[in-house]
Amino acid sequence: MNQFKEAMKVNKNKWSFYKTYEKRKDGRKIYKGSIVPEGELYTDYSLATVSCFVLNKKGEILVEERAADKKIMPGILDIVSGHIDGNETPTQAMIREYVEEIHKGSQEEQEKARNEAIHNLKKLDELHLICNEKGYYVQFYMLLTKLKTITKQSEEIKNVKWIPMEDLFEMIRQGKTGIVYDKRLEIVFRQVREGYQELVKGKWESNGIVRCSR
Repeated sequence: MNQFKEAMKVNKNKWSFYKTYEKRKDGRKIYKGSIVPEGELYTDYSLATVSCFVLNKKGEILVEERAADKKIMPGILDIVSGHIDGNETPTQAMIREYVEEIHKGSQEEQEKARNEAIHNLKKLDELHLICNEKGYYVQFYMLLTKLKTITKQSEEIKNVKWIPMEDLFEMIRQGKTGIVYDKRLEIVFRQVREGYQELVKGKWESNGIVRCSR
């Protein structure tokens, strides 16, 4: 119990690391729930991250080209993603990253983006992935955006572009993006397809609100 309490002491400026619950290939079972500071990451712990498929009405997904001077994945294509800070829930982190990465303009733009995410962000599956012998917990989301203005975070992102949904899924399968492919991602792809159809047909025209899970 004391060890668990120590693990839960996370400074607000630290990223979160969640202990996962899946069995790894070597047969060891690891459990989800504990959080440890960045400096105490072990192989049994996963870096906590969030990723969002931001779609427009055409069914295209917004893709970012990371800046060439980034230490992590320079020049790689990615969707709106980021780390969960130690004092955030995954949904709070996703709202923050959405505003920071592609709506870094005026205060009015930021507020519109934040309100859109709060009301329309849709929570998808979570996955626990292994990449370069490191564990990653990824909570996926999707968001059908109505905002026409995009102001990218220039120090982080070189360019943004819209790519047809199925084209992006195939790029992910072929390893052409920063998203680590796993067969379980096909479930997330299906959720994006179904969620898009639901939102467009059932929510878009009526301006309905899809409340996100917390």
